[in-house]
Amino acid sequence: MANGFLTPFLSGALGEYSRQEERNDEIISKIIDSVANKVLNEEIPNEEKLINDAMSYKNQYTASYGADVSQVLDAAGVFENPTDQGVENALQRFFGTADYSLDSFKTKIESYKKDSPDKFDTLVGSTFTDQRTSKLEDRKDFVGSKFSDTPSIRDLIISPERKEMTGVTGLMFGNRVDKMEQPGATSRLYEATKPDSSMTVSPLAIKSELGIDVPTEVQPFMTEDLFRKLTNDGETRFDKDYKSQTVKRTIEGKFGVPKPDESIRKSQPEIYEQQKKAYEDFQKLPSGDKENIYRQNFVKDYISKQIEGMVQAGVPGAAGYQSNQLATGIAQSAFNKISQLQSLENQPPSQPGESYNADEDIEKIKQLARERITSLGLNPEDYGI
Repeated sequence: MANGFLTPFLSGALGEYSRQEERNDEIISKIIDSVANKVLNEEIPNEEKLINDAMSYKNQYTASYGADVSQVLDAAGVFENPTDQGVENALQRFFGTADYSLDSFKTKIESYKKDSPDKFDTLVGSTFTDQRTSKLEDRKDFVGSKFSDTPSIRDLIISPERKEMTGVTGLMFGNRVDKMEQPGATSRLYEATKPDSSMTVSPLAIKSELGIDVPTEVQPFMTEDLFRKLTNDGETRFDKDYKSQTVKRTIEGKFGVPKPDESIRKSQPEIYEQQKKAYEDFQKLPSGDKENIYRQNFVKDYISKQIEGMVQAGVPGAAGYQSNQLATGIAQSAFNKISQLQSLENQPPSQPGESYNADEDIEKIKQLARERITSLGLNPEDYGI
């Protein structure tokens, strides 16, 4: 009788479990498709084009000055920004002057290689294009092998909290990704496809070895005059755009305080409440105060975009300034998240016996910030990370 009573219950439970498994597989498939589309159809083709363009410039210099010269220039990152202006600016940065002579440099390289063949081989043993090509192939192989291996994908995208489940619950639900966790799982899979961002070649070491002085900046890229001009241009653009009701709504949606993230309402209620309060406090401000905030954020964004254009055009100093600004933003974002976690740690537990230790989560935030700043070619310690 007991078995007869339990049979419909077990049958229904197993049916629901199967339906949930199907939904879970659908979510995982969407995550894989989303990341695969971004990596295979956007980022890898872009990287292939950049490498091909860089090799085209390298071949030109090989034809004019020989393979040894082009190898050294490649190792020094001269072809990283493969445009006429980008290569020219890189050469001026490398030699520290606009009056460099590649013919004289060729003579120096030939003499160095003759006197120190082993050192020369070490100097150009792994150029930037070599490394980028290798990393690109590694990324292709990773996507090709891992994305067709469901157990491997699950292991990459399952949250640490799920993996820590034990017992029957862990056995049945520990390898799941529910809809609420989809953004985080997508991010984890995308990050896993990224190759190691470190480079083994040091342009400064090449300069030192060849006796090329490291130039000092005559003046900073962001001079007072440039900052004033960009600020004035940004404010003028804001005043013009803000008069259009359609553009005005876009500006207010993009440059105000965002609405709280509904996806964390249940999973991270404390942070959600902080976001909600910040949004509500912003909405209570007088319209003039809100407009000033829109204006300030609009101008910051405008300046960033102008600098991005200068970087692409190869304007000297722009890339270094942009990298520094990005690193500063990464560090500040990390500090803000750490402050939030520390605030949660100091709150009284919601239930007796429960407590939250933020140490592990804080270290994860720091590690991610370190990796991102290092990928910019900068030292995380210089930014307090």
